[in-house]
Amino acid sequence: MNNNPAIIWGTRRITWGQLEQYCASVIGQLKGLGLKPGDRVAICAPTGPEYIIVLFGLWRMKVVVCPVNPRWPSQAVSAYLSRIGASLFLTTVQLKKNLPTVTLRTLNLNEVVCFDARRDSPEGGSSWQPDPQQEATVIATSGSSAEPKAAVHTWANHYYNALGSNELIALTSADRWLLSLPLYHVSGIAIVVRCFLAGAAIVLLGEEELGEAITKRQATHVSLVTTQLYRLLQTPSGTAALKSLKYILLGGSVIPPALIEKSLANSLPVYVSYGLTEMASQVATGKASGCVKTLPHRELKVDAQGEILVRGQTLFKGYIQAGRVHLPLTPDGWFKTGDLGQMDKQGCLTVIGRRDKMFISGGENVHPEEIEKVLLSLEGIIAARVAPKEDAEFGHRPVAFIKFDRQPIADQVLTEHCARSLPRFMVPVAFYPLETPSKLA
Repeated sequence: MNNNPAIIWGTRRITWGQLEQYCASVIGQLKGLGLKPGDRVAICAPTGPEYIIVLFGLWRMKVVVCPVNPRWPSQAVSAYLSRIGASLFLTTVQLKKNLPTVTLRTLNLNEVVCFDARRDSPEGGSSWQPDPQQEATVIATSGSSAEPKAAVHTWANHYYNALGSNELIALTSADRWLLSLPLYHVSGIAIVVRCFLAGAAIVLLGEEELGEAITKRQATHVSLVTTQLYRLLQTPSGTAALKSLKYILLGGSVIPPALIEKSLANSLPVYVSYGLTEMASQVATGKASGCVKTLPHRELKVDAQGEILVRGQTLFKGYIQAGRVHLPLTPDGWFKTGDLGQMDKQGCLTVIGRRDKMFISGGENVHPEEIEKVLLSLEGIIAARVAPKEDAEFGHRPVAFIKFDRQPIADQVLTEHCARSLPRFMVPVAFYPLETPSKLA
């Protein structure tokens, strides 16, 4: 395994043995900062080889990795870092310039890792034996509230999630999983851990398109949200790239039936997955043409009200609340997901939707309340309601219904106002008078 590729990007690669050496170098640099086991280090940066090396280095130090979405407004980043009690902030020079409100001690992530000829040798191997109960990550998730929740996972949570996934979706040291999902999502972290357990290669996206990366880097596995699969199926080259794969893991939102039908018509190896951050990613998975069942090391049931409840070895440690970790469970130890579903006698799961107002656009969670708050901050708006509108590519997109105090405000002004405070996927694609909600149809 030591000489097998661990990370592939562009024309470069790092073996698992070399990764161990790079991690040792990172540990040597970060130890001088006084970091100790249990400290929380936030990372806000695009996915790259440095990110993954630092990720493994911090885990070896028993330091908790706290990925942060680079698309968050700087004030949201600053508030989140304070809430989770981060000790250090790792980012990039470009991002640092856009985060003026972050006062935490900050280092350039790319400077923590040193790629030099002396370390580019095949020697070395992994001697790391993680403590299953050590806290490994704090990942932001959006539950039923507008403020992102901070979910704490142990190493065991990630380990058993990957173990159960690998039992269904075969992964070997000869395989390559394309890291097509961001590391601030639990699904991105899950890819890294799956590859670590199997000794498979983590393939990074470069400047090329997703389909081109699958072909050029000879990826065997890929995780996609519906928007990515939809776009790839629009072109012959994208479809050909998908056909070259051994496995396509599809999740992140309610999947349009037409997309499944097109995938099956092209004989694509699509596996549909239901998961959530609180369960360290996957919970139930199955072939698109068959039955979605609960994976090993998890338990799932649907209560009398139709809500999906989960528990097991992948269940997170809890949310950070007022400096403590709180795990909200039912009296008999189940976690209420807020998702609605049905399960037949064979154990096949069908997910119906959310109990709350949250919807998913292109794989991203959208809370209408966040957008409404931004709209109501604009003078001249006295009421705002945001709802999802079905979209063939993104699943859903947000649209806003607004009641103005006097004169209507131009759509361009509304869009620019939202864009200053919200990521692009949360900016409404259309604005309507509040009195005409029928435009959703």
